[in-house]
Amino acid sequence: MSDSQDTERISKLANKNAWATGLLTFFFLPIGYIYTGRYKALFKGFGIVILITFLGLMIDSSLEDDDEFFDLVAGIYVVVATIENVRAVNQAKKLNSGLNQNNSANLPSANNVELKLLKLMKRNREVTLADCVIETCLSSQQVRETLEEMMIQQLITMDNRESDGSIVYRLI
Repeated sequence: MSDSQDTERISKLANKNAWATGLLTFFFLPIGYIYTGRYKALFKGFGIVILITFLGLMIDSSLEDDDEFFDLVAGIYVVVATIENVRAVNQAKKLNSGLNQNNSANLPSANNVELKLLKLMKRNREVTLADCVIETCLSSQQVRETLEEMMIQQLITMDNRESDGSIVYRLI
């Protein structure tokens, strides 16, 4: 599965209500898993229950007539499935909030961009628009607007480089 599919799946699961998930899973087990879209987990759980039941019958064939054994296995499965399904929703909520924080941290704010550009100019004395684009990872239009705003604020100046006539930006 690709990262975008994982992100989308986590986002969809994070939008589910944990209480609704718990109640649906506890009282109507398959519906709870259908609500969360976790079909693989549902089938894995059913497979485990069938395996435990089969192993129990192999160990003690008298359990075949014992309804308490089947009720116990089913009861344990319902409780464990409820906990597991709710845990999956809560885990997805945590992961989704982490993804959102990382995405917002990767989008530079105006102040952050200005600070990056000022540090670049301090290091290099003079920089071109291309240098600024490379440093900020923004489009040339966004960088140009930021540089113009910084000139209005009298933080930097624009000039032509004598050697080749290129437009360069310097700290004031």
